[in-house]
Amino acid sequence: MYMTFSVGQEGYPHEEIAHVAGIMKYGFPGMDEIHVYKNFILSYDRRNRIAHWVCEHVKDECLRMRDLKTLHKPNEYLADNTIPPMFSANMRDFRNSDWVGGHLASPQNYKCDILRFMEAYKFPNIVPINRGLKNHIWLRLENYVREMALKFGSVYVYTGPLFMPQRITFRNWSIRHHVMGMNTVAVPTHFFKVIIRDDGEDGDLPLMEGFVVPNADVDKEMDLRSFLCDVHDIEHFAGLKFCDGHQRDPVDLPVNAPSMTDLRGSD
Repeated sequence: MYMTFSVGQEGYPHEEIAHVAGIMKYGFPGMDEIHVYKNFILSYDRRNRIAHWVCEHVKDECLRMRDLKTLHKPNEYLADNTIPPMFSANMRDFRNSDWVGGHLASPQNYKCDILRFMEAYKFPNIVPINRGLKNHIWLRLENYVREMALKFGSVYVYTGPLFMPQRITFRNWSIRHHVMGMNTVAVPTHFFKVIIRDDGEDGDLPLMEGFVVPNADVDKEMDLRSFLCDVHDIEHFAGLKFCDGHQRDPVDLPVNAPSMTDLRGSD
């Protein structure tokens, strides 16, 4: 397994084992080119110039604090020197593009620490996303993750791109997606989030929710439950394997179905 640690982080690699274990409690869904940061771990796809997946452990203690330095975000995304420039996106790829930069691990999860906050602006964590999606449905999904962490103390979140097939004839399907800029950065057709939390009892399977959203300007008023997806379907199309856990069946889900916060009753 190829693994690199984010440059400039004091304490690495001496604390690497405990640090990685703390974030990756529920395992690596894939093992391609692993990059370790202070607040998240990702698997990088050099061919597509974006991550395969990002995993983070979002904690309420960080959400309840604010480093005043995080009031100002960087004007541009940041290069990661562990990735060769020929395999990375850059700011020129996003200029005059139909897409904007979106975060797989949200910097708003890490306003408690300027170093963690800034790491979320590094290019490996950035993906081309529809502006309307970023400002509405994707933001609401990120807020939902934070609400879960505040209620239950912490949640584990896997986020990544999907390239979904479309039917072109009765028997044939095709995967078609845009690429962006001179570096031919792949533009995903969809994105996924898999949210995991412990149920508080040793030996029991964790509670899970899977969401899939199209990389398009979908109706901002849509209920987030409309995007619930079986985690096994995410595994199939992403080529990843997540841990086993209790999850809601998205088939025929009623409009008033409980969220994961209510799946096992009130805590």
